Amino acid sequence: MERLQTRASVTVPVSALVLAAGAAVSFAVGDAVGFLSDAAEGVFVVTWLLGWVLLAWAAIIGGGYAVLLGLRRLSRRPVSRSEAVLVAASLALIAVVMATHQLWGTGSAVG
Repeated sequence: MERLQTRASVTVPVSALVLAAGAAVSFAVGDAVGFLSDAAEGVFVVTWLLGWVLLAWAAIIGGGYAVLLGLRRLSRRPVSRSEAVLVAASLALIAVVMATHQLWGTGSAVG
């Protein structure tokens, strides 16, 4: 017999939110450092790569948990409001970070 989950498990959505916030901070540090000198360009590249790695993991974890919550909801199992809010917040932060730091098409050849 299957047991229903009675308590909300917020560890996974919080980790997705923390990863997305870490990506935003990493991109902000890279933007603040810039790439005008060779040393600054090295820091910029590292923070840019770190930001995308963190953002990718946040999207995998947050998206996967959103699918899990959707499946739980469809099977009429209880879904905690805090879980849903945290997943929505993490997905919204991921979308904002992706919109502000695009992987390509950022105007490098505009001129």
